[in-house]
Amino acid sequence: FNKFKNFKSFIKKTRLNEDNKLVLIPGILAILTLSYFLLPTIYNKDVLKAEIKNQIASKYNINIVFKDKVTYSLLPKPHFVTKNLIISKNNKEIGKVKKFKVFISSNRFFAINKIEVRDILFHKTEFNISKTDFNFFSNLLNISPTKDELSIKNSSLFYKDEEDNILFIKKINDFRFFY
Repeated sequence: FNKFKNFKSFIKKTRLNEDNKLVLIPGILAILTLSYFLLPTIYNKDVLKAEIKNQIASKYNINIVFKDKVTYSLLPKPHFVTKNLIISKNNKEIGKVKKFKVFISSNRFFAINKIEVRDILFHKTEFNISKTDFNFFSNLLNISPTKDELSIKNSSLFYKDEEDNILFIKKINDFRFFY
């Protein structure tokens, strides 16, 4: 009972006064804001992969295949990261991406099916393009204008002939496609 008496007196001393309210309100707001931005960490990753894949296919006409797990990062802006992604066209592999980032809109985090893909970054990609696949890049230029950006950084383009011999290699340091 003595400990209960000490606990009761401690509670009386720490009652909320004006100074504690000034610290408590911004603290609660900071915790709520951080909780909102960390909501995508609890999404079902299989549903998330399907949603990202569908949005990229409809927006850029690019088919992707995830090989590794998808992780969420908050900084510099909310995005999902994966490694070892495959870019395919007509069931043929035309690119291997070592690091893939897809930036998302921070407006609707409460529903996974309302997530909106914004910017896309292909980092360290090896494109294996032949004459029949070369229209992949020209199709990117013919999509409808959006405010989103598609970037390809530190990548290589291998152009091959019909016999699968490499005709030339082109280094892509920083390619940004935006309207």
